[in-house]
Amino acid sequence: VDSLGVSALASANVFQREALLIAQFELNRKLGAFCNGFDDTLDRRIERELLPRSSAQSPLAETSWDALSLVDNHEVEVQVSAERFGLQIAQDCEAEQRELESFVSSALQAFGEAPRNPLRPELIGNAMVRSVDKLTDRAELRTVLIAELGRSMAASMGPTYAAIVAEMRAAGLKPALPSFRTSERGSGFGRTSSGYD
Repeated sequence: VDSLGVSALASANVFQREALLIAQFELNRKLGAFCNGFDDTLDRRIERELLPRSSAQSPLAETSWDALSLVDNHEVEVQVSAERFGLQIAQDCEAEQRELESFVSSALQAFGEAPRNPLRPELIGNAMVRSVDKLTDRAELRTVLIAELGRSMAASMGPTYAAIVAEMRAAGLKPALPSFRTSERGSGFGRTSSGYD
């Protein structure tokens, strides 16, 4: 909320300044609902990420007929905005994110799960964009809010990831050892057992 006001004061464009001030007013007025919406959306996404995935069952078998519908333009816009938001966050905290992923992988491997980081920037971006989407129906305000929240979160996610890693370290968790996958090219896939002729 405060950064929207600072950006409004720094803006030389009258229309941009007005949009920032209106966005600040709306976010301040609905801050509780916005935070609750973000928490609920992120919790659902994290829960979905941490559910065990059965390798025997195909993803199509889990899909209900209700889910088989065309995606409207607005949903596509939300997905694209969420992806951009996640990329904006990720570019400023790559090292911290990699370190967090190694700790999360270690924690999830202890439960027999495949390593998946439920705090990936794209999941956080998705929750943030969906919360902004519920906050206002005005496209220009959503654009301003997403841009400003993206800048703010990009600056704060590095220290946030580092703090999570520090807490995991303090709890005695060790990072997962790096694993390497062999490629089909080097494994001799498709070659005869006689080698090169």
